[in-house]
Amino acid sequence: MADFFDLAASFKGRSNQLREFVEAAPLERASIYRFLAEQAVLLPRGSTVLDVGAGEAPYRELFAEQRYTTLDREGTPHSGDVDMYGSADSIPAEDGSFDALVCTQVLEHVPQPLEAVLEFRRVLAGGGRLLATVPFAWEEHEVPYDFYRYTRYGIKDLLERAGFDDVIVKPRTDCFTTLAQLLRNASWAMGSQPDGLDSTRGEARDVLAQMADAVAALAPLDVNMILPLGFTVRAINPQSNRE
Repeated sequence: MADFFDLAASFKGRSNQLREFVEAAPLERASIYRFLAEQAVLLPRGSTVLDVGAGEAPYRELFAEQRYTTLDREGTPHSGDVDMYGSADSIPAEDGSFDALVCTQVLEHVPQPLEAVLEFRRVLAGGGRLLATVPFAWEEHEVPYDFYRYTRYGIKDLLERAGFDDVIVKPRTDCFTTLAQLLRNASWAMGSQPDGLDSTRGEARDVLAQMADAVAALAPLDVNMILPLGFTVRAINPQSNRE
């Protein structure tokens, strides 16, 4: 059964900016925020962290005790003031430069994901941690740069083929949270056009919102956790790349 936590209480000591970011899409973002918050406290103070595809780096403050660096491609829709520019499969850093690498909701946009995770291993120190999230159920987005969705078995196989050890993959949400989020996504994914039906589409959006709230309330009932929005991933680079 899903393990639920008090989202509002978890924001104690956090910035309003982070809280507002998560609460803007809580069904999707709360699970990512929780995972990163839990993992960040396990990293030693002063360790080096690279956030690949960081965009505007909404989770930066979770790594305040570490030396946190952001990377993204120039001109991406969410790119903010990043520390260095590059792609997931071509990171401008020396071998073994980082103790941890964060990659949230990025690997679906990489056309050759094996090349990317091999690059992650290259820039991670021996024993370094990969902390990632990947989508399983979501509509097309950031097109045409939207290539993949991942099952838990697919992402585990990908990382093991790249040489990572101790790969732990967990569902991010229960099936009812997934359905509720997709109902909300449908409210804008349907689009609009001057065909005389936009007022009906507005009514449909109200219905979808009501349905989403009702479905989300069923979340504690899910036992199998086999229809999540996506997965969290933690993996270890088993060897030093400086040898």
